[in-house]
Amino acid sequence: MLPARGLLRFSGFIWLRQYVNGCLEAWHKFWFEPADPLMLGIIRLLGGWMLFYNLAVWTLDLEAFFGDNGLQPLQAVKALYVNRPIFSFWLWTGDQYLWPMHIACLVISGLFCLGFATRITSILSFLITISYSQRVPIANFGFDQILGMLCLYLSIGPSGAAVSVDSLIRRWWMRRKGLVDAPRKFASARVAMRLIQLHLCTIYFWAGLAKLKGPSWWTGEAMWRVIANQEYQTTDLTWMAWVPWLPFLLAHVTIAWEIFFSVLIWNPRLRPLMLLMGVAMHVGIGAFLGMWTFGLIMAFAYLAFSDPDLGRHRIIVLSQWIRGRVDSSAVPAFESVSENSERGVDNSTDSAMPAMISEKAGLLQNTTALAATNSLATTSTATVSEVCVVAVVASERSTLRRYFRDHQVPCRIVPDLNSGLDVVSRYRISAVIINTTQLVPASVVDFAADVADLTSLPILVLSIASQQSQFEGLGAVRRVEVLDLPASLRDIRVKLQSMCDAADSSSHRVC
Repeated sequence: MLPARGLLRFSGFIWLRQYVNGCLEAWHKFWFEPADPLMLGIIRLLGGWMLFYNLAVWTLDLEAFFGDNGLQPLQAVKALYVNRPIFSFWLWTGDQYLWPMHIACLVISGLFCLGFATRITSILSFLITISYSQRVPIANFGFDQILGMLCLYLSIGPSGAAVSVDSLIRRWWMRRKGLVDAPRKFASARVAMRLIQLHLCTIYFWAGLAKLKGPSWWTGEAMWRVIANQEYQTTDLTWMAWVPWLPFLLAHVTIAWEIFFSVLIWNPRLRPLMLLMGVAMHVGIGAFLGMWTFGLIMAFAYLAFSDPDLGRHRIIVLSQWIRGRVDSSAVPAFESVSENSERGVDNSTDSAMPAMISEKAGLLQNTTALAATNSLATTSTATVSEVCVVAVVASERSTLRRYFRDHQVPCRIVPDLNSGLDVVSRYRISAVIINTTQLVPASVVDFAADVADLTSLPILVLSIASQQSQFEGLGAVRRVEVLDLPASLRDIRVKLQSMCDAADSSSHRVC
């Protein structure tokens, strides 16, 4: 046995090792946990649009700014950068290449905005951004710097993996090969998002400290000088001269917000408030001082603090709500299998989660009655039992429906978990397939548990490998297995058949 002192040292060593391992795990999760690239794609779309707009504005007087003998002569700019490592392809091109180069840059920025060949166009867009801003240093201001920062980090992360032409091409190619596509998660997406977040924190922190160097921000006069400056003024705010405490208050709130942004933004409860104040500040800069480009690009960068999984879920709910408003009068909530096969219409209802929860409670209270109804249906009808497939993406629903129909397997295809629970409770279902694409993992776990409470059906969950850790709760649910995506349709069918065989469901054969 160890003496008391040795035991304390040993326990202290174990505690230290656990602490270090916990720190390393938290560090790895913070920087490298795979993330959905949805927000990167949206930032790329908005940032690419701003880049294209910026280049289009330069087109109005290109020769005056970028010509060899323009407002900023080429030799004068070279002399300015003589001892500084500056990159700008405009420093090595003459007037004979001015317009061809500019038109090529416009095309590249447009392709970057649309997300075509993004891995290449993102790098070129970053080089274009810094080349234009460094060629005309007298016209270089905050918009160019933030745009260059975003383009750099968008070139590091997979900014073309979502909301892009590249993603549409990949989805089409996967369907052509008979594979079920699913949103992928990337460690590089997390890295790019973190870099944008930390860069914004650094910008605001040093901007706040820089303001404290001058006495005008301590006294609050700096805000009044900005408001009363007619060079930037688009709206007359001189009425604040009769309310002197208001500009002073705005000045002090601005400094406090910028300095503490880098700390308070990481608090989930305070994050919406901090972002809302930032959006209000930058929109105010655009509305009252006319600097819309700077205000918008800063607001676009805030999307890096958004939860991509929650954002994707909200987009799905909104699209389904819009689709339900359009189609609810023309398409019944549930149709027969033969009508669905011929017309290609999905069984769809509103996917609001509160409705799902309330309906769930009623279903669980009537578990015994539902089981008796299903048993009666089994003995009184000769209809072949069906497979319930839950898939949010319309193209994936169509692919699965077509495949099962070709193999004479009746199935009900539903676009959300709420509809799936209703189908399982109403109809004679032999198995359930859940495609987790664009579904919240916690909702999938709850849905599988509710189905297991109602029935003893086998449940097959289709998920990409990087999301496996988010479905750990499925381990406690009976007869649930997870199949990695991408997978062929035959693999899905064979896996489902093996699950049915293991559950002794020979009467529910689906192959």
